[in-house]
Amino acid sequence: MPNPGRITRLSAPSGPGVREDSGVYEGFEVPIYYDPLLSKLSVWAATRPEAIARLSRVLDEYHIDGIKTTIPFFKEILKQDDFIKGNLDTGYIERNWNPTSTKPTETPETKELQHLAALVTAIHHNSNNQKSNNQTINQAKQSAWRLSTRAKGRGF
Repeated sequence: MPNPGRITRLSAPSGPGVREDSGVYEGFEVPIYYDPLLSKLSVWAATRPEAIARLSRVLDEYHIDGIKTTIPFFKEILKQDDFIKGNLDTGYIERNWNPTSTKPTETPETKELQHLAALVTAIHHNSNNQKSNNQTINQAKQSAWRLSTRAKGRGF
């Protein structure tokens, strides 16, 4: 599904029977907290098969680099027999979507974010281990005699 990042390339389709409404542009930085609807693409034609063919064509012409999009997801839906026949209802996606059928788009930015997330996780894990090791070392240095003396109020 869509994700934050910088749109490094944007080429939106156009032509008869095609409408694209968008508030993004090449160089736009999609923030972490974003509206998942960055662009809306609509097509129309005289018949359903013509509209599906047009939508398939414009999805092939729609180029967005730098972020993941739902374009591969919609291309996959357009190939499904039930969609082509118009056998749709509100449970269609849940019943028919296979998340492994569309390969996520990996960009240099997403790869960099993955490396950064791994680094932060490693640092956090190392920091927690260091705290745990220090507590163990400090507890090992304290003898039962000293701990008992402190509890009686005669501590060092």
